[in-house]
Amino acid sequence: MPSNIPSHTLAISEAAETIGVTIHSLRRWCEWHMAYLSPGANPVAGQPRRLTGVDIEVLRHVKALRSEGLQTVAINEQLAGLTFAEIDMDGHRAGDNEELATQDAPESPLAPPAAIMASEYFIAIERRFEALEQARQEDRRDRFDQLTMLGIGVCFGLLFCAILIGLAWLYGGSP
Repeated sequence: MPSNIPSHTLAISEAAETIGVTIHSLRRWCEWHMAYLSPGANPVAGQPRRLTGVDIEVLRHVKALRSEGLQTVAINEQLAGLTFAEIDMDGHRAGDNEELATQDAPESPLAPPAAIMASEYFIAIERRFEALEQARQEDRRDRFDQLTMLGIGVCFGLLFCAILIGLAWLYGGSP
């Protein structure tokens, strides 16, 4: 094991099992939230991915925030204000110690639940907006397809009429 990786780490498969997510999800989360993880969570090519106790706690919190419907940007904003406790990887499995402490956060008259509720409200609005935007784009594509088919039909109709008029003129004189 390289000297810059702590001796008490978990392989990606062990970490995924500990956190309760797939290895694929954990790899993506390590990339998306790399600013809040140890270097071993996103090693250079060819090196094994190793996660520390702090990484496990950060990724558990990511899982909880994702289950609340938060997206990557919102999760990273929340992670920026948190400090995670180191867990003992030798003595017991991760999860026995789930401490989160706010780093340099002054006491605010606004209770955190109110801020979270407002955040969830804006996320719900954003999701609705994205769904409406996607529906609008699908409608635009459908209209384009319908107009294209109408244009093709008109062209074939005119071509058919021209052929009939040409045949009538050819075999019968004037139309």
